[in-house]
Amino acid sequence: MPSTSHQARVLALAAAMLWTATLAITAHAAEKVRVANFTNVVVAPLFHAMDKGYFKQADIEIEIVKVATGAASVSAVASAQADVGWAAATVPMFARSNGVPVKIFMTADQEGPPDHYGTHITASAKSGINTFADIKGKTVMINAFGTAGELAIRERLQLAGVSWDDVKKVVVPFPQMPAALELGNADVAVTIFPMQAAIMANKAIGGKVLGRGNLSVSGKQVVTASCYFATDTWLAKNQKVAIAFGRAYQRAQKEIEADPKLRLELVMKLSGMERAVAETVPPSWFESLSVTKASIAPIYDTLVRTGMMTKTFPIDDVIATLPF
Repeated sequence: MPSTSHQARVLALAAAMLWTATLAITAHAAEKVRVANFTNVVVAPLFHAMDKGYFKQADIEIEIVKVATGAASVSAVASAQADVGWAAATVPMFARSNGVPVKIFMTADQEGPPDHYGTHITASAKSGINTFADIKGKTVMINAFGTAGELAIRERLQLAGVSWDDVKKVVVPFPQMPAALELGNADVAVTIFPMQAAIMANKAIGGKVLGRGNLSVSGKQVVTASCYFATDTWLAKNQKVAIAFGRAYQRAQKEIEADPKLRLELVMKLSGMERAVAETVPPSWFESLSVTKASIAPIYDTLVRTGMMTKTFPIDDVIATLPF
């Protein structure tokens, strides 16, 4: 029979092993990912995954770096103030053409038939605009230059034979666009939801939708509208983290898609809209979380064709296809 001293040594050894294991678990910190983003309904899965703890379960700690535009998101990532950024797909492409080493690694929202459209080009009733050709000499609002909004309107104007120089351009933050249309300070808004919903609900504006989708081809094929991106260096070092980030995001997306009530509650929470207006906001959607060349190429080609992007590069340079 073991002696009392032997039993004591065994117990002490077991306690030491347990303490060592506890210290190892405590010392293991979750991977911190700083995400340049602004609160909006398009990226509802990001905030839902945070609320539900899906990122924590994936051993990721999310820190939101608040920005106002996609261009600001690129600046935050390029200056190492953020690790990952969200923006319209045009923005990291435009940045890449100007020498900023960023890659799109994850889809956040896509546009395509029959009714998946984020960007809307809408005119006020008082503007008298009925077609894109009528916009010549009028005032158009975009949220920033070098964005999907600029590309959307430039492409439609080009197809209508109207020069970009023949319209007045003003930069207005998305939330201020409905008021600008109502006051007559601008004739056309290139905007996204929930602002589009607010515009169409306002009888004083009498909104007329001229076009839907970042590109005219969005009605015929799937085109990536917005995405998450990071620097080449960060992705090279953190591919597993990027994949875990995407899987947690997709888990939240699927949960939202399966529960219309949950989606409506999230839209109201993130936008501050009343239920009646929130119900008109379509869900964000994507065919695949992985970035495909087929869904990105139309944007690249249109950036070049409209003259918006003058410095070309191999499109594969801006894509990182990960196995989500």
